[in-house]
Formats: sequence, C-alpha cells, structure tokens
Amino acid sequence: MDETASTIYRTHIAATPGRVWAELTAAGTPKAWMWDSVLTGSFAEGSSYAFRYDGEDLITGTVLTVEAPVRLALTFNPEWDGTVAAEPPGVLEYTLEQAGDGCDLTVRITGLHGASAISVDHDTPGIYAGLKTLLEAIPVAGQAEPV
Repeated sequence: MDETASTIYRTHIAATPGRVWAELTAAGTPKAWMWDSVLTGSFAEGSSYAFRYDGEDLITGTVLTVEAPVRLALTFNPEWDGTVAAEPPGVLEYTLEQAGDGCDLTVRITGLHGASAISVDHDTPGIYAGLKTLLEAIPVAGQAEPV
C-alpha cells in the first residue's frame, strides 16, 4: 500500500467566516497570499478551477463540495513544476467556524505523494498566515478603525 501525506493547518482569523470565504473564492484578481496567483473558474460542485500565475497553472482541480461559508472541498492537482505534475492529485478542504468575533480556519490537504506532499507541508503555514495577515490588516468598509 502506498502511503499518502496529510497536512492540516489551523488558524484563528479576526474576520467573519463570510469574509474569509469571499477571499478564498474570489476569482480574477491576484492573491498576494498565494504567490500572486489568480483563481479562475467557479465554485459550483463539479466545476473546474485553477490557480494561475504568469499564464501557467500552479494548481488545478474540480470542486467537490460547497457549503458556503463553512466548507469547501476541492481536488488538488499540483502543477507548479514537472516533478509534482507527474504525481496524483489530492484533496484540499477548507472548514470555517465562527469563533468569537472571528473565525477558525482549518485547511486539510490529503492524498498527496512525494514532492507535492513535501512542498505542501512546507508551504501551507506561510500561505495561510499570509491570508490571515491580509484579512486582519485591511479593515472592512464601515468598520471603525482601531484607536
């Protein structure tokens, strides 16, 4: 039996689940927290999506489950280099739970092998720490500025 890796990352974000969901699923604009890649596709179950940078696919997949704004599951096909592109896809799952005036985000990536599993395990904390920083640094319109 071939062993697969599982990466789980959890963080609290001082933003509503709806705001985190909106950032995770916003298509068409560069995501500073995800290597400035642009998300393409829609988030209807069965739809295809891609994170693209400079005309190249970094990650592609299919939307498996959508339960806005609490759960999103996608196939996760790494394509950022020739080594990982030859490996089978895994599954990326986002879970968002209201926690006080913010939310807890859990990112679970399973089913990867070899170089893609190593890369995901290494890169995931930095990627989602960047998402947290972005959402907490930019105030929401109509929200009072901290004193």
